[in-house]
Amino acid sequence: MAPTAGSREGAMPVSAQNVLIQPASGRAVSFFGNRAIFKVRGDQTSGAFSITEVVLAPSGTLVPPHRHEKMAEVSYILEGTLGVMVAEQEFQAGPGSFVIRPKGVPHALWNMSDRPVRTLEISMPGGFDAWAEELARLASATPPASLEQLFDAARRYDAIFLPELAPPLINKHKLRMPGEAAPSTEGPG
Repeated sequence: MAPTAGSREGAMPVSAQNVLIQPASGRAVSFFGNRAIFKVRGDQTSGAFSITEVVLAPSGTLVPPHRHEKMAEVSYILEGTLGVMVAEQEFQAGPGSFVIRPKGVPHALWNMSDRPVRTLEISMPGGFDAWAEELARLASATPPASLEQLFDAARRYDAIFLPELAPPLINKHKLRMPGEAAPSTEGPG
């Protein structure tokens, strides 16, 4: 018999820890100047979804074009303006906006403002949290992982990077790939 509304079959155990998420709670990791704070982890929802607060540094770094075969994502913009590419569309999304990134569709994100962009990232099914932890580990390794190593690791988390789509975005918006140094603003010395 299939579960019905109100059914407890397959339900998660209920405790204050998995039904109330306080504002300051959540494990945080950093990568390439950005920060991810895990609010609802995939393992808390039996893999159904995860919610992560992401803070993109005001650095002009591109979250490179990629797609997911199994995962759909939604960004809710809390602060700042997010640059977005979804399929062949490019746009900016400000506070209160939702950005839907369907599974299988190429997408990229960036922050070109002089202030951080804060978003809530909702991933269905869950799993972004595990990828962000792996990304933080690779980015902080000595020496840091190469882009090729990052792309290889991403495949394990349903992220297929599409580097051929990056150059037009980099040139048009004066962005850089993760791990590349910011352009110097100092004049000749």
